[in-house]
Parts: sequence; structure tokens; C-alpha cells
Amino acid sequence: MDELQLRVEQLQSLYRLCHQLTNVMFHPIHIVRLDERSLNIFILAGQDEGIELEIKPDNSIEP
Repeated sequence: MDELQLRVEQLQSLYRLCHQLTNVMFHPIHIVRLDERSLNIFILAGQDEGIELEIKPDNSIEP
């Protein structure tokens, strides 16, 4: 699997997580940011900013 395909899967995971956070769990999303060093996508969400998630380039999700 090439790097582009991994990035596409990572972005699909971002979309699914954002949808679940906002439309299913009704949590606001405060920040979505790409860490250019690790290529992880960082999400900060929740009423009190208590939800922190990272989507790694291999498509794994870390709480």
C-alpha cells in the first residue's frame, strides 16, 4: 500500500470521527491539526476540551 492510500484512509477516519463526535455524541470540536513532524492528525473535542484523539498515518487511533 502506498503513502497516498494511507493518507486517504487517515482522512476517512478523520471524517468518521468528526461525524461521530458532532452528529452522534453532540460534542463540539475545538481543534483539528496535522502534526507535520509525525504526520498524526490531532483532534481536541468535548464540552470541556476533554477528548483528545490522534489518527496516526497507519490509520490507528490513539486516545
